Amino acid sequence: MPALPTPRCLILLRHAEAVTPDPGNFSTASDMQRPLTHDGQCAAIRCGIWLHQNGLLPDVVLCSPAARTQQTLSGIQSALPPSSADTVFLCPEIYEANLDTLIRVLRQAPPQARTVLLVGHNPGISEFARWLDSGNEMLDQGFAPASLAVFEMIGSDLVPDQTTWANCDDLSLTLHTFTRP
Repeated sequence: MPALPTPRCLILLRHAEAVTPDPGNFSTASDMQRPLTHDGQCAAIRCGIWLHQNGLLPDVVLCSPAARTQQTLSGIQSALPPSSADTVFLCPEIYEANLDTLIRVLRQAPPQARTVLLVGHNPGISEFARWLDSGNEMLDQGFAPASLAVFEMIGSDLVPDQTTWANCDDLSLTLHTFTRP
C-alpha cells in the first residue's frame, strides 16, 4: 500500500538576532549587511536542529538576500541532512516586505514543493503569520528573532493536485506549531 501524502507545510522564520545598526547610518545597504550576533548564530543552529528533530525538512527555501537572513539559513542548513533545502531562492522582495508581497512570494513557490521555508523580517513575517491564522493565541506573544511558525495546508494531503501554493490563502493554512528553539 502506498504511503499517504503528508500535508504541505509552510515554515515562517524570522531571522536570528543581528548586530545593532550603525548609529546614524540608515541606508538600506548598511542594513542589508548587518550580520548575526554570536547568540544569533547559535539560535539559527538550534532552529535547524529543531526542524530536523521534528521531521520538517524544507524542499524549497524562500529567503531575503540580507546578510542576517542568509546567515540564519546557513545555520539551519548546517543542522539538516545534506539533501535538505537544496532549492534556495534569494527573493529581494522579502526584504522589508508587507503582507501582500509575502503572499505573492509564497504563491510563486514551485507547485511540487511539500515543505516551504520562508526566512524573512519583521514586521512582515509576524503580519503574515497573523493573517494566516488570526485567531490563534500562540501568535499573540510576538515574533522574536529566530521564532518559527509551522503551518499546515488544509486538505493538501487529500487533494494534493488541487491544493497548491498558487491558490493558498488565509483559509487554507492553519498554525500547527509556534516556537523559539
